[in-house]
Amino acid sequence: MKDVPHTGLDVIEPLARMSDLAEYRQALQSRLAGEWDEEKFTSFRLRYGVYGQKQAGVQMVRLKIPGGIVPTAWLKTLARVNRNFAQGSAHITTRQDFQMYYVPLGRTADMLEDLYSNGITTREACGNTLRNMSACALAGACPRELVDAGQVADQLSRSWLRQPLVQHMPRKMKFTVSGCATDCGASPIHDLGFIAVEQGGRKGFRVLAAGGLGGQPIMAVEVLPFVTEEELPTVVEATARLHQKYSNRRDRSLARLKFVLKRFGEEKFVALFREEFDRLKGLQQRPWQPLSWRKPTEAPVARTPVGVVDGHDGSKALVIYVPLGLLSSDQLDQLHDIAVNAGVTQTRTTRDQKLALLGVDPAKVAQVTEAVRAIGFDVPAQAEDVPDVVSCPGTTTCRIGITNSQGFGLHVEQQARDDISARGVSVHVSGCQNSCGLHHVADIGLHGMGKKIDGKPAPHYQLHLGGDATRGVVGFEGPIIPARLADQAVALLRAAIGPVRASGEDIRAWAERMGKDGIAAILAPLEGQGGDERFTDWGDSAVFVGPPKAKGECAAPQVSTTYYADLADDGLINLDRRLARGQWPEALKAGEDATAYAVRLLLAAKGQPTEDGEGAEEVFARFRASAAAAEAGNAFESVLAERTTALVTGHAESYREALAYFIDTIGHVIRKPAPSVVAAVGSLADVLVEVA
Repeated sequence: MKDVPHTGLDVIEPLARMSDLAEYRQALQSRLAGEWDEEKFTSFRLRYGVYGQKQAGVQMVRLKIPGGIVPTAWLKTLARVNRNFAQGSAHITTRQDFQMYYVPLGRTADMLEDLYSNGITTREACGNTLRNMSACALAGACPRELVDAGQVADQLSRSWLRQPLVQHMPRKMKFTVSGCATDCGASPIHDLGFIAVEQGGRKGFRVLAAGGLGGQPIMAVEVLPFVTEEELPTVVEATARLHQKYSNRRDRSLARLKFVLKRFGEEKFVALFREEFDRLKGLQQRPWQPLSWRKPTEAPVARTPVGVVDGHDGSKALVIYVPLGLLSSDQLDQLHDIAVNAGVTQTRTTRDQKLALLGVDPAKVAQVTEAVRAIGFDVPAQAEDVPDVVSCPGTTTCRIGITNSQGFGLHVEQQARDDISARGVSVHVSGCQNSCGLHHVADIGLHGMGKKIDGKPAPHYQLHLGGDATRGVVGFEGPIIPARLADQAVALLRAAIGPVRASGEDIRAWAERMGKDGIAAILAPLEGQGGDERFTDWGDSAVFVGPPKAKGECAAPQVSTTYYADLADDGLINLDRRLARGQWPEALKAGEDATAYAVRLLLAAKGQPTEDGEGAEEVFARFRASAAAAEAGNAFESVLAERTTALVTGHAESYREALAYFIDTIGHVIRKPAPSVVAAVGSLADVLVEVA
């Protein structure tokens, strides 16, 4: 092969690109002008981190923070953006992102401009994408780590940001990285987890895949015992391709990767994963910067990463206790000034909604601690000195929230401050079954639900006991209690768990031994309590009317004309990658896939949808028999002719050019000013926005 293919994978991808902003502005204008329907715009804006709230006309905007790495200067930007565009507190999430609320739709583009121009991205923070890559809470400072897991997460994010393959997957995917075998990144509950290890004198990563919580929690399984750092992007690709190939696009509730594991079973799933990984090894990926590995030293690991931690370089890490991850704009400004005065250049968000300052001079610890306390936060000496409470926003902003988990979480957090039995006992609260508050993996977990009392709807919580994310243990499902009695239930359970923990018994094992009846007996003092308050949720004044009927956007519907364009582009890229390796049959297969997806794109735009199970020849035959063939048939036949020529001559340059031209031709056909087509799919730039 003498052709020199161009894959577009030869540069390190920045987190923020102003071209993303231009695309978002154009899409927003198309929606506001009525040129795009709501479904198409929803699918688009979610990939840019703009998420609908339950309140009409305003959006939640999620910032993507790979590895939780927050340069100190960003704190000032976050304060300004939250003050100028949003309302209320900024919120650190359990995926180490920041969320900001009540942003008017018409102002979202201006908000993104401020963020992007300062290096902060929202790209692929929501939607059916590869979401934020999280990492150990103390990555970069922990004396146990073999490598800075946050840096690994950041590099992997850049490797896959904006890649066509991961823009419109069957459902979202959540990845994490841990710097040592302690696995503070909680690999078992993720679609993909990397754990730094050392084997035979080589440093690399153990790989787990297909975990997830939600309504049906399933723990990840080991798919690869060891890979090198250079192979990490290929592992990500193998995971994404398995997801695209086998996950369910029709039933959104069964579309996560964990259901592929459930369908095939562990043995076959692992075999499919390794087969895909082996098939992709050696193909070009985006550039990888070598990692800095170190020899770990022994150090205690707190269950909750708060307090003052000895760094591996002699400095200190100060983990600031931020109740439920809520920070005002003023507090963000003040934290920026505190960090600058202490010489801190980098902060990190944590999975339990805290903020860590890395690289603090030991001589300045007391000064920083005093300054942090002056603005309403704390730097406790150890984890047990503060409550361990985590919560999602619940009904404060979420369309599918059933209970006000945040209102309840704030109450429980305040209640726990003076309760000795609360120390060391984690409480995680979710406003529904989807586990955004990670209720399945807490000592005491609660998820919101609706249930009737005397025929009237009332907010309730389902209890879960003894979960542990790092060990891959799901909490034991306990009784259901009225939300207004949940604080008392938590207090009773904390008091019961204290002696259990002191004896060394596992909380999950204790809960199983007690059973639902035994746990109900602990909660027996609550029977008949609450009165009419049971019909009003925490933090609310209105009477509870039942679960919301609105649909959430976590499982937003697919827009076939968009993901077909992405997959056609992905096929074209893979044609180049395979040619670069001299893999002739695989290159031709990639070209055939690209052609088929381009044809399916046009047929879908013409109201003739195809099925995912249809082969290329079947799709081609349908195209030839359709009216669409009159508009792009010549370019299509040219692709097939050039493919035959390539087989004969052993040169693929003309074939590649014909294929790229065919994809471009379909874009031109789609953008013709026929109202039925334009309204459905928009312009070439809108449909093939990923093709470059």
